[in-house]
Amino acid sequence: MKNFVIFLPLLLTLTGCKSCKEPQEGNVIVTLSATVGSQPLSFINTFYNDGADKEFYFTKLKFYVSNVRLVRADNVESPLADVAYFDWADNNWKKFSGNADAGTYKGIKFFVGLSPQQNATNPDDFKDDHPLGPKDDMYWEWLKHRFVNLEGRADTLGNNFLGGSTGLVYHIGRDTCYREVVLTAPEFTVQNTGKKNLQLNLDLLKIFSGANAIDMYQQPGTQSEDADLPIAIKFADKFAQSFTYSE
Repeated sequence: MKNFVIFLPLLLTLTGCKSCKEPQEGNVIVTLSATVGSQPLSFINTFYNDGADKEFYFTKLKFYVSNVRLVRADNVESPLADVAYFDWADNNWKKFSGNADAGTYKGIKFFVGLSPQQNATNPDDFKDDHPLGPKDDMYWEWLKHRFVNLEGRADTLGNNFLGGSTGLVYHIGRDTCYREVVLTAPEFTVQNTGKKNLQLNLDLLKIFSGANAIDMYQQPGTQSEDADLPIAIKFADKFAQSFTYSE
């Protein structure tokens, strides 16, 4: 009788384990798509128009996103990635992937920049292939990580860059420039087999147009120092508002 009593709980435990299901997850790949209005972003002989016959171009785009989550219809969030790094000039850093619970989702959330804890890290403590590892022009010892690095040049006279131009240098950092992005629609489904591809779309023209826009001729840059911090904060707000996503 004693043997039977001891064996029964073990049998029930083993039977219960067989009926348990492992969490079902799918792999999600997020790829950056960058534009300037209706034109694809390119650093090679590509000029853009501000609508007032003044041209500009870009030469650099790098930025971090962190705390990436997918959002279900019931608002439950499924973590996808702690941190990701985008460099438009480097194909190795134009996408990232992570696993998320299988199911149907209505949107995606993330922060532009790094959390205070991530921002306090040192790139030398990570390997080169880690998002927080050493990256060109993305770290100041005195101010920590740059969240966004956007550079280019603008025609100040409307004369095809003849006679006057100004450099565009937007280096955004500091914890005060950490911004959440909340995107909804279209709905998409993550399956527990195969891969799900999402496009994260960034329209740089939105930073320099619309309400509270950055005037690239009057506000051509910021290093996120105290003297020009209002421009950095304004840029951080507009940059976070310039995203959409698609399948």
